[in-house]
Formats: sequence, structure tokens, C-alpha cells
Amino acid sequence: MESNPVPAAGQKSNRNMILYIVLGVLFFCCCISVAVGGYYAYKAYVAAQQVVEDVQNFDIPTDVPFNPLDPNATPVPGFDTTGDAPSGGLADENTRLMAWAAVQLVGFMSGCEMPTVEGTAITVTQQPDANGVWREEWNVNCGNGTFKAFPLVFTPQDGFVNVEVEFQP
Repeated sequence: MESNPVPAAGQKSNRNMILYIVLGVLFFCCCISVAVGGYYAYKAYVAAQQVVEDVQNFDIPTDVPFNPLDPNATPVPGFDTTGDAPSGGLADENTRLMAWAAVQLVGFMSGCEMPTVEGTAITVTQQPDANGVWREEWNVNCGNGTFKAFPLVFTPQDGFVNVEVEFQP
């Protein structure tokens, strides 16, 4: 014979009470998890909005400060914009003109305030190798009675000659 335990008349079952407490604790934990997740999601949203706003307010310069080959270019203060480049070296006129613009820029950063063509001398320090790469040293007249030497590396690539000026602090 089967017997189902039946609580005595004075006893109450705690099963429903325990079930409600467990469900209440689970519901509370879910609410806390949703609140914490929402908080961090909101913080990520605010940070993303700030990045988007910063990107939208970022000004991208579209003009080149000085193109020595453009006769209508506005001159940059301190740049020698006469269209002349120092003579000498192995480069052609256009490459020397572009190298001169790069030397002036590096010169400004290294304390040669007013580089001028007059008095600037070019010396070839390494003849072209098998790849056509050669080195020159440009002794630049800084315009204030001082001279500064700048090593340059000329690298032919795809019909052009890339010029690299070594920074001299």
C-alpha cells in the first residue's frame, strides 16, 4: 500500500515558501545583472558618442603648405620660395628642387631658421650603387651667418627619385 505523507493538521508545508524565496532571489539577481550590464553599456555608448563627435569635429588639412613647382603657391614664411635650388650633386633640377624643400623643412626643425640657396654647397658623399642609390651632403647657409650640414639619401623608384633628409638636431 502506498502512502502519501500528509501533513498533520497543525503542520504547514514550507515547500511553497521555499519556492517563492528561491524565485525571488533569482529574480533579484537577474535585475541586478541587467542593471550592471545596462550601466556598462551606457558608459560604452557615451564613450562611442564622444569618439564620433571628436571625429566629426576633426579638421583635415587639404592644402599643401608649399609646392615649389607651383608658380601661384603662396609662400611660407621662412621658406626660400624663389624656385631656385642649390646647384651641384647628381640629381636633376626637379629632384633638387624637391630635395631643397625637404632640406628647408628639416632645417627649420633643427634650428636652421632661414635656409638660403646662396652659399649652400652640395657634395656627393657616395656614388650610385647597383640600385642607383646615392648620398649627398648639403652644407646649408642658415641665413644668419651659420652653416649646417644635412645628409641626404636619393633612392630611384618607379621613375622617380625619393629623397630622404636625415634629421640633425
